[in-house]
Parts: sequence; C-alpha cells; structure tokens
Amino acid sequence: MTRSHRGATFAVVAFLGLVSPSIAARFDDVAKVAQAAHRRSLIEHMRIAAADRLIEQQDEIAAYTGAGFNTVVLYDTEEWGGLKNEERIAFETTFARAHHLHIVLGKATEMSDVSDDEIRDRLQLWDRYGHDDVIAVFFLHDDAFLIHAGVERQRHLYTLAHETVRDWYVLGMIGEFGFNASTEEVAQYFDPNAFDHVIMLMFPLNIGYVTGVRLDSATAADPDASMREYVRRYMARMTEKFISHLNHDQLVIVLIQAFAYTVEPAGHIPRPADVIIQAEAGSQLLQKTAGQERNRALAYFLWDGSRSGMFGLWQRPDWRDAAVDANRAGEQRMAINP
Repeated sequence: MTRSHRGATFAVVAFLGLVSPSIAARFDDVAKVAQAAHRRSLIEHMRIAAADRLIEQQDEIAAYTGAGFNTVVLYDTEEWGGLKNEERIAFETTFARAHHLHIVLGKATEMSDVSDDEIRDRLQLWDRYGHDDVIAVFFLHDDAFLIHAGVERQRHLYTLAHETVRDWYVLGMIGEFGFNASTEEVAQYFDPNAFDHVIMLMFPLNIGYVTGVRLDSATAADPDASMREYVRRYMARMTEKFISHLNHDQLVIVLIQAFAYTVEPAGHIPRPADVIIQAEAGSQLLQKTAGQERNRALAYFLWDGSRSGMFGLWQRPDWRDAAVDANRAGEQRMAINP
C-alpha cells in the first residue's frame, strides 16, 4: 500500500470513527420517537374497565377481551390493603401480557402516608416485570377535588415517577367535584403540568347532584334526553374549566359510570342506554375540542359486586353488551375518520 493510500485509509477510518457515534445517536433518537408515538397511540385507542382486582377467571377475562377491551388496571395493593409481593406482581404482569393487554398501574398514594423511597422502590419493582406492558400510572384514588389532592403533591409525584420510570405516562384525575369549583380551588387542585394525561370521571347517576342535576331514569319523562343533556352540560363546563387549558399534547380519558351501589334506587342504576349515551355523546363532544380530535380512549368503572357489595359489568350482561356496542361504535367512527 502506498503512502497516499495509507493516508486515505486512515482518513476514512478517522471519519467513520467520528460519524458512527453520531449515526448511532440519530438511530437511538428515532427509536425513542417511535416508542413515544406508539405509547401515545395506546392511550388514544385505550379501551379499559377499571376494576378493584385482576380479572383472572377464564369466563371474566374472555368476556373482557371479547368486549373489545385492550388495557387493564392493576393496583399496587391487595384487596385487603397490603402491598402486593413480587411473586404476585410477576403473575399479574405475565397474565396481562399473555392476554395481549396493556397495563395502567394504580398507586393510590393519597389513601395512606408513603415515602418517596417506597414509591420509587414499588415503581422499580413493577418496572422490572412490566416495563413494556405498563403504559401509565396514576397516584390519586379519586377526583382531586374530592380528596383535596393539592397540585404541589401532584407535581411532586409526577416528577418522582418520571425520574424512576421515564417512559410511563402519569395520569391525573378530575371529576364532578370540580364542576362548580371556584377559581381558587381550580388553582389549588388542577395543574396540567402535574400529569401527562388526565382521567375525567363522569358519574351522573350517583353524584350528579354536585353539578346541580339529580337524574332519575325511573321518574324522568324522557330519560335518554335527560342523560344526553347532562353529558352535554357536563362536557361543556369541564371543557371550559379544564380541557381547554390542557397542554397541546395532553389527552382526556373519559371514565363512564357502569356500576351501582346496592342501596341505590332503581332510577340511579345505569341502564344500558345510559352507558351508551355517556360513551358515545361524551366521546363525540370531547373530539370536537382542540387537541382531542384523534382521541378515541374510552374507560368504564367496574366493581365486582360479589366482593364489594356493588354491581359491575360481569353481574350485568346488559351493561357489558352496552360497552361492546359503544366500543364498536368508537372503532367504526375511527375507521371512517382515522
């Protein structure tokens, strides 16, 4: 090899040595962008029914996936309140993965005093077994305006989560108790910078009274019209006070009532029509809001009546069928307007 050829070779090697890390960094950036887009899509297309336990009986999980649900809520605690052990976490994440379900993790820190170190340790434990399956975590067990979870605490939990499990979204939670909140209360309990996306509870038949409306399908002259008007009024107020103030990339997950306390009068027990109206009207109104046009997320509240004295989707096949219809209608709208 001539001296000039050796010099050219050394120049090429030197050039590649400088460029290769740059190329690798760009590939890494592209992969991160693709992963972020995928996780956001999972939120936009979420179909979930929140339950107080893992739905692991074969008939239940078959009904769940058959109803079009693609995500499941798992909690960090057992039903009796103790923390789940590592074996249980491994089982639940493996179970969800085997049924092609993504996971939203519930870590209800407002129900008891927990240290930052405990929160980090628990998040790391779930991350060890379900990193690619967990798409989001929520720290509040109810409407921030009901449980008086201040924004300072919410911002702290948000930062703590992203320092520990950077890829997981943090979900906030608001509901009817924010409907009539004062300006001072909104500032105290709502801050878009305290979460990535927000769950919005809509329970018109049980706590609709806090909005000034008492629905009762047994006495209403036109219960369908009453429910539609409630949803319209509720979405308009929540959009004005909260949704319109979200950051441009934040999504709203509307959580629909599909449960009833055993002591409720007949007019407060959701009819299948109520479930469908809440899901369809709520989604359509949400998608008319700037930033929510492509948002197809739908969530329902399920509670196992045999364990907790309440009735959920599995005790009421008609509610389950209503959820199926609502989920399919949402998919059809998505196919028409992708």
